[in-house]
Amino acid sequence: MLLRLLKCGIVLSFFAWSASALAGPLEEWNVSGPEKCAECHRVEYDIWEETPHSLTYESMPDSDKGIEIGEAMGLDDVVEAELCQSCHLTLQSEAEGELGEVIAGVSCDSCHGASVQWMEPHAKEDKTPQEMTSLWAASEAAGMIRPGDVYKFAMNCLACHVVPQEKLVNTGGHPAGSEFNLVSWSQGIVRHNTFYSADNNMASPERKRMMAVMGVAAELQIGLTAALSVNDARGDYALALFARIQKAKSALSDMADKTSSDAVQAIYDAVANIDFSGPMDQTKVTTAISNLATSAMALSKQGDDLSALDSLVESYGEYHGDAES
Repeated sequence: MLLRLLKCGIVLSFFAWSASALAGPLEEWNVSGPEKCAECHRVEYDIWEETPHSLTYESMPDSDKGIEIGEAMGLDDVVEAELCQSCHLTLQSEAEGELGEVIAGVSCDSCHGASVQWMEPHAKEDKTPQEMTSLWAASEAAGMIRPGDVYKFAMNCLACHVVPQEKLVNTGGHPAGSEFNLVSWSQGIVRHNTFYSADNNMASPERKRMMAVMGVAAELQIGLTAALSVNDARGDYALALFARIQKAKSALSDMADKTSSDAVQAIYDAVANIDFSGPMDQTKVTTAISNLATSAMALSKQGDDLSALDSLVESYGEYHGDAES
């Protein structure tokens, strides 16, 4: 996917998959739209239709908070504002260069990547077991964010749930992010685990453990990247962002202590010496982000034994909403 450069001016190749506000909006001419996905994924579509992801299309422009933020930012229409569209809405256009029209809230293309280019290999019917691996690889190469790649989809979630626009928070009064937890949020109201279970059951213990680590790692990577472009270190945005980074760092330290996984330890070691007690060392932080991403992607693919994290996963408490089984 050809995405806009990070606003902070630092080009990090491992952000190339993100379809979020951090990297820029979806390629609107490559968006298929949720109805296309529903042709094969009706169960997932029906679940999605009742989630806040879908309903933001209707709720955002009429909400008191949405109106208040829009006025503070000088926006005539939050639905037509790119600043809002990149995280809250899905746009589609007929051809490259044409302006897109809003067609949905946060949809399939938002979470899995603009789908026109990867739809053919993904949707091939009657796949043989021998074809599956190559077709999945072809889909990913064309820009698909598959749920099997936990770190990529964690990055895509957190890139909006950690708000990457300082002015939007300091001037607009937008929350600096959600109290997001990849396990409890992905297994609550937005859950659609039909790839793993035809009955949409909860994710397996192994998958939950991996999501726990990947969620914290993605939060740190995105938070640290956003911190590099902070202008007002004492503003609401910076204070909330730095507190979030420290909390995620502490959680990752706890994970490294609980498990014998060298990969989890490597993720933590990448950021262990980063603090905000003084001016940020841009080179040091950029190196830490790169090392963290490399270690996290390695763990996501190799699948270490993370069973020591079960008590931590259980401590997350109730899931965010409830999906029908």
